[in-house]
Amino acid sequence: MQLPVTAIKPEPASERVVSQLLAMVTAGTLKPGDRLPCERDMAEMFNVSRPTVREAMRAMAVLGVLKARQGSGIFVSALEATEILGPLSFFLTLQNVQVDQLYEARRLIEGEIASLAARNATVGDIAELQQLIAEQQQRISDPRSYRELDGSFHRKLAKIAGNPFLARASESLSVLGLEFRKTASETPAVLEISIRDHYVIVDCIAAGDMDGARIGMQAHMMNVLRSTKAAAALILAGNDRNS
Repeated sequence: MQLPVTAIKPEPASERVVSQLLAMVTAGTLKPGDRLPCERDMAEMFNVSRPTVREAMRAMAVLGVLKARQGSGIFVSALEATEILGPLSFFLTLQNVQVDQLYEARRLIEGEIASLAARNATVGDIAELQQLIAEQQQRISDPRSYRELDGSFHRKLAKIAGNPFLARASESLSVLGLEFRKTASETPAVLEISIRDHYVIVDCIAAGDMDGARIGMQAHMMNVLRSTKAAAALILAGNDRNS
């Protein structure tokens, strides 16, 4: 009897090394900042050649999981979203991923974070959020500084929400969003809309209105999406005229 199977290909030794090391990082056996053994010792541990270890280390460095320090060795990275998602950001530029899909995910996750924040926020939390918005208003003519404060605002919300999984997902999607957002014309008019949205969200959180906070955040994500796409369209039109 003929079965509809495909041939099983042997997995390269370097991929097996990568799989085991990633499993150690996931399990916490290897932690951020840990120094890996030298190449020779690693080869003996895994019973592979030194070139195989070298190939595995390069692959994990590309992933952002490992960092080489000149003269010190190879270490587990801080495992921050900005490091881990670097290759994925590059992949997005190659694959022309739809910005709508990214912001659909952000709308769902950020909306739930805002809702949970409305349930959990203390008076001190609300005061800190309001202070961040006030600082955003002061930086409205400086898009780079504004983005930093905007990131702090969303990270604070995620912390208040109290769900580390949502917080990690939010941070990851935010990093990817910057790849699209860099194309946006972040004028004071655009940033004023974001600040207005932030006030609405915080007002709902202060009132303990979970549904209102969720809806406010979802509306904010839609406004960000619209301004990003509008700016991208203008850039594309300009390129077409110049070509």
